Parts: sequence; structure tokens; C-alpha cells
Amino acid sequence: MFQLRCINIVSPAPEELVKFYETVFEATANQLVPSRWELPAGGVTLVFTHTSEKAVVPADSCGLEFEVEDVDAQYSRLTTAGLRPSAPPVTYPWGWRAFGIKAPEGNHLDFVQYVGQE
Repeated sequence: MFQLRCINIVSPAPEELVKFYETVFEATANQLVPSRWELPAGGVTLVFTHTSEKAVVPADSCGLEFEVEDVDAQYSRLTTAGLRPSAPPVTYPWGWRAFGIKAPEGNHLDFVQYVGQE
């Protein structure tokens, strides 16, 4: 089972995005760690993170995050199928284990599993 969990939005000024989206969705974003906020929005979570002004995100590229039951099994399945994820799964301080893979058109797909806080 795959369920779209969140959409990641990067910005050199994520605080401004957070205020904007809080107003739009009449909701409060949670800051989990410095420079990372999550805002529930209609069954999907919007994630705002900081990036330097030097980062370039092509207009035709997006980042999609899918929650899975076992991120390590998905990593194994995709590598066995000949696909090349960017790195092995990693567990982040905010409690999610994840890995990413770039699609042929340039979009980035993340596969995540909640494993609890470190």
C-alpha cells in the first residue's frame, strides 16, 4: 500500500511560507526541528524546510513522499529491480526513516516509515 503522505516545499525563507499556509488552511504548523515545519492540509502534510538561495529546483520537478509499511523492504525491492536510490534508508531525528529516488523525468520520490523519536 502506498499513501501520499506529504509534499515538501523548500524556500530560503520558510517562515514566510509557514505564515502564508497557516492563513490559507486556518491551521497551525508544528516546528519539529529547526528549519522544518509540518502543516496538515486535507489528508496530506505540507512540509516546509529551509534551503540556501543557491539551490535550484526546476519548475517541472516536484517532490512526492509516500508512506509505506516497511521502508527497508521497499528499498530492497527497488534496488533488486535495478533502480538506484540516492542513498540507503536513514532515520531522521523527527522519527521518520526514509530514502529517495529520482524518477526519469527528474521528480524526486521519497518513501518513508514512522519509526518513532530517537
